[in-house]
Amino acid sequence: MLSEAEIESAVRVAVREHWGLSAELRLMQVADSRTWRAGGHVVKLARDEQAHFAAGLRASEAIERAGIATGAPVRTLAGELCRPLALGGPPWALAVLRRADGNRLSMRAVAPEVLGEFLGQLHGILRDVDPAGGWTPDDVLGHMTRGIMASHPRAVRQLVTRAIAGVRGYYATQPLLQLLHGDGPEIFSANGTDIGAIIDWGGVRAGSAADDIGCWTAHGATDKISLPDYTAAFLDGYRRSGELAHADAAAVPLFQRLRIASRACYVTDPGALTRVQAWMRNAFGE
Repeated sequence: MLSEAEIESAVRVAVREHWGLSAELRLMQVADSRTWRAGGHVVKLARDEQAHFAAGLRASEAIERAGIATGAPVRTLAGELCRPLALGGPPWALAVLRRADGNRLSMRAVAPEVLGEFLGQLHGILRDVDPAGGWTPDDVLGHMTRGIMASHPRAVRQLVTRAIAGVRGYYATQPLLQLLHGDGPEIFSANGTDIGAIIDWGGVRAGSAADDIGCWTAHGATDKISLPDYTAAFLDGYRRSGELAHADAAAVPLFQRLRIASRACYVTDPGALTRVQAWMRNAFGE
């Protein structure tokens, strides 16, 4: 296992060799991935398969080309989106990104109609992006199935298996698939109110538009607005900028359940599991 100093040294050499950048690296985050600020860029090192990592970069590049800031990739001197970096085990994926301006904006600070319209815009752009490398529905559902632990209470196992079965049944109807953002919105704003950028495409996947909608809206309910009301307002906004088949709109609750249930996968902490169950009850009155 390399030390953090050795990892940073390897990254510095690779960035200089493949991107021609020699700016000082300033560590921003150490987690599943590592990020450094390098002048007007962000250097990202991710423990991800090259094809999947590249799919996220390809999506963000297309969105930024359409006029929405995403922290899109800066291609290497050879025109590549990313480079593998060997660090004593399976290679990590290394990329240089443009730095998104502004400050993080909570989705709760954005009206659901506005957030829905924004996602509709993203989906309209992503329909023309090659989904190769994105996780498939089978990848996502298989990962969740493996996350059902023997130590889970019976009610938690049922909660997760029900959510998986519902989405699997929907995909059996063969809905239209496209590239998706694949995770909750990590948005930035320059003025504290308007969406100026969306970053972090590490969850990119191929699936139904209902998947992203369910993922984003699952977090929308508060003590002031119920999940059904939040979802209805979100869908009104979505339809201003994107098409949505009736069957896909009807499937949104299935993906809301899936998003909530995913929070129990691989988790053994009783308190965390109790909170997931409470979230599901509050969302669906169960």
